[in-house]
Amino acid sequence: MIKYLIASHGRLASGLKNSAKLLTGLEAELAVIDAYVDDSDYTEQIRIFMAQLNGEVGVILTDIIGGSVNQKVVTEIGEHTNILVISNANLPIVLALLMNTEPLEKKVVKKLIAECQVQLVEPHKEKELTDDSFFK
Repeated sequence: MIKYLIASHGRLASGLKNSAKLLTGLEAELAVIDAYVDDSDYTEQIRIFMAQLNGEVGVILTDIIGGSVNQKVVTEIGEHTNILVISNANLPIVLALLMNTEPLEKKVVKKLIAECQVQLVEPHKEKELTDDSFFK
């Protein structure tokens, strides 16, 4: 079983876990770090997650690429090639990873990320008039 860690500024990580549990019923695979909600250092939580992998594949999702949480994660994983880091995490990517049935290889992760990008929804966009629609 693949293990996941969601690490974020504030309580976003817990919120993503809560929403994922609500929508899928799955939560055992998800650990969270809500960074900076108090004065504690979360470095040890990253190390514990890495140790629990025992060399198996693990995924760490962070909220902002280049942000302090992401930087700490990247620094801590160092040369551990069994850990994938996904940044700019959102609920769709968390759900896609949890529901994925394919072996978790880089190409699969890249495909899931591409499918889970944010999108602009334009419910009130005016329809373009064409000659055919104008004369009806």
